[in-house]
Amino acid sequence: MSKIFLLFFSFSMLFCADISWDHQHRYTLKKDEIAHITIATTESKGLDKSEFFFRWTLLVGDRVTLLVNAQGYPHQYILYKKRSLDRVDFQLLPNGESEFNDKTNLLLVLSDIDQSKKEIDFDIFIQDNKKRILVDFHVPEEK
Repeated sequence: MSKIFLLFFSFSMLFCADISWDHQHRYTLKKDEIAHITIATTESKGLDKSEFFFRWTLLVGDRVTLLVNAQGYPHQYILYKKRSLDRVDFQLLPNGESEFNDKTNLLLVLSDIDQSKKEIDFDIFIQDNKKRILVDFHVPEEK
């Protein structure tokens, strides 16, 4: 029985697909520095634009308080430097007929904390299987 399971498991691992990210960007932010992303949908006749803003406000140990404004709605998250607690997922567009193939979402990941400089690195990953959006990553202005 275990040989059959091992054979089935080995065979199934051949068909595991890795997520392909269509857009990627890394932001290095100081406290209260705002990161800005413009997302335009290409489905309708005109371009519908939505804005995505985020900034961090508090750093305690390996915890970061993150303020996000996604499509006009404010959110607050506490991210930890641990796997699965270091990320926030946002759905950018509603899924179409197939939830797996028509997925359009943004994943914001806490990637690194530099305690000496008081800077935090965030990675942005956007999955857009049907190419339904245009993305513009704005560079934060230096003060």
